[in-house]
Amino acid sequence: MIANLEAAYEQWLDARQQLIRTPVSMYWKTVGGCEYLGVKMNSNSVGTTFGARSPETEAEYDQFHSEKDQLKQRVAMADELIAERSGQYRSLRLPVLADRQGELLRALDIEGLLRNDLLVVGTNAFCAYELLCGVKFPTGNEETEDFDLAWCRGTKVSMAASTSGSKVERKSLLSVLQAVDSSYKVNPRKRYQAVNSVGYEVELLAAPSLVPLPKSEAFEPMFSLFEQEWLLRGRPVSFVVSTVRRRACPIYVPDPRWMALHKLWLSNKPERRESKKPKDRRQGNVLLDACRFFLHDNYPMDIDFVLELPSELSDLFNAWATSSGYDPMNPGSGATETPEQSQGKLSHRFRR
Repeated sequence: MIANLEAAYEQWLDARQQLIRTPVSMYWKTVGGCEYLGVKMNSNSVGTTFGARSPETEAEYDQFHSEKDQLKQRVAMADELIAERSGQYRSLRLPVLADRQGELLRALDIEGLLRNDLLVVGTNAFCAYELLCGVKFPTGNEETEDFDLAWCRGTKVSMAASTSGSKVERKSLLSVLQAVDSSYKVNPRKRYQAVNSVGYEVELLAAPSLVPLPKSEAFEPMFSLFEQEWLLRGRPVSFVVSTVRRRACPIYVPDPRWMALHKLWLSNKPERRESKKPKDRRQGNVLLDACRFFLHDNYPMDIDFVLELPSELSDLFNAWATSSGYDPMNPGSGATETPEQSQGKLSHRFRR
């Protein structure tokens, strides 16, 4: 079902990306008694003429309208397919995202920012981890009134092609947000945050190694968040998920092992808001348990992984391993637990 929804979304995305590259309109314009072919590349442009009316320009006019109608039809058909498959997805009680987040993620994907420039971090990332593990977490996937993104352009977790001498021009994050909701504005007191008219917050975080951002970006992430460097390590996770109202959206999130330890570190960070720390701790512990029981082949927490940990995280991992009876020297052994004990923990913490 997950693969079927992703296939339908990819059809929709391909048609939508072709549609935004197509001029908004093509029309006939009379100037000085002569008709000319007019073209508007976007809704804000005044239009440009491309030659007097002739068999050639008439053919170009007809081809444009035919191709645009076909693209619109493809989008509509993909929307219908997504609605059908999202309904099946929802009936299986698979994890979903709120439609507000879904709309933003689709817009970012259409413009090529998601996966290439941006990762989803924070609580909204946990639906991808649930799909990855094939279980329902006891905590982690609650809807929040904010949306956290992390800058990743130029790093190993970015999927952008690193072709020397070739730079792909993309829209800025703020311009994409404003295309979805024109009321989004950068908060003058928190330049790393944009807020819309109803108070919904979108925050852009960045590792110190990536600051400053390109001049086209209006956001100014805090340069002191060295913990963001950890989310640029390992192998990210990518899924297409359903939204509450049976749409589909992509989600691209950090490696679950690094996210889990990042969450545990936040739960001890002095500057962290106290009300957030218990949730950070629960999410970190649950995600480490999930990595242990469900992801040991693709995301191993073996001795090689432990030796890669920075000093700020190694103590946290060791404390978790000790309390959980986990031995990274022999991760497949079930540590000090019997199979019955391990199965009991699985049934208690997670639901299939």
